[in-house]
Amino acid sequence: MNKILLIALFLTSFISYAQRDKHRRFKEYYPISIRPDLSVGLGNNEYEEILLEARPVVYYGIYNDLRKALNKDTITNGDAVYLSFQPQFRIYNEDSKPVKTPSYKLLIGWQKIIKTNEDNFFTAAIESGHYSNGQAESAFSTEFDDNSEESIALYNSFTDDTDLAKLLNRSGGNFSTNLTRLSVNYRFNTFNEVNIPQKIHSFTATYQLYHNKFLGFADFGGYNPEDIDILGRHQLEFGYEFTSHLKKMRYTLSQQFNYTIGSHPSSVPYRSETSGILYPWNSDLGILAQFSIGRDDYNYRFLDDFARFKIGITWDWFTPFVVKPTKNQQLPTLPKKEL
Repeated sequence: MNKILLIALFLTSFISYAQRDKHRRFKEYYPISIRPDLSVGLGNNEYEEILLEARPVVYYGIYNDLRKALNKDTITNGDAVYLSFQPQFRIYNEDSKPVKTPSYKLLIGWQKIIKTNEDNFFTAAIESGHYSNGQAESAFSTEFDDNSEESIALYNSFTDDTDLAKLLNRSGGNFSTNLTRLSVNYRFNTFNEVNIPQKIHSFTATYQLYHNKFLGFADFGGYNPEDIDILGRHQLEFGYEFTSHLKKMRYTLSQQFNYTIGSHPSSVPYRSETSGILYPWNSDLGILAQFSIGRDDYNYRFLDDFARFKIGITWDWFTPFVVKPTKNQQLPTLPKKEL
């Protein structure tokens, strides 16, 4: 686990230092992405009370010509290569207000975009990396380490009827896996008079695979066989997002549904998130409201199943921007009348 954190720190520091225009790199466009947020809410599992949640997600651009491609008047492909660091933290209502078992995702990604004749966007993405919580104890006992003989014997005692959420080591239980995500996104755009998208219908489908080797070949940061049988190896994700404007304020409504195949029977396989975001000043900063049900999305707490409503703030680094229409969408220039 220490190797993963050192690699993450090294890569993020190196890329930040290497960019001459850091602000522009952080503001590059990624059609397939998640927003950072900070929130409070109601609704908890039966073992813990969440006080505060934070996801300070960052995308570090290595190469990105997506804006350039979208501002040509012909159909042009664009590409982006990037590193995304996606930590997730929760503060719980306990004696020391601890941040227990935080989550860390480090992904290397590539996206390709194509602007259609109708000025809609089709994007495909592949992302691969590591997902863990940085802990070393057995996931279901505080008495011994993960992968120890005692831990393996404990796993062997589980049956399909075992309530694993009740046994979970919530203070130091290890969660670790590598993963790869394949995504496609299609956006239907309606533009205003200066060619900025005013209405966007965005559809995304993703297949996620949990696997043992980092990036498919490096032998570190993976899972143990007992964990993957509980987590499940395959996840399908479907999302819809609608963006529009109310006077000068931009807003977004979205629905996300995930389904995991092959997880332990005590873990519900689905998760649903219904969200709304209002950008009062039509800027990066937005007010978030979200209602979720089903499987939790916080490392080993995927064993938990509860409904939660949260409110908070979010940052949309990739706000709509001017897009040059393709030639068949441009109005012909009329000849000037002679005097």
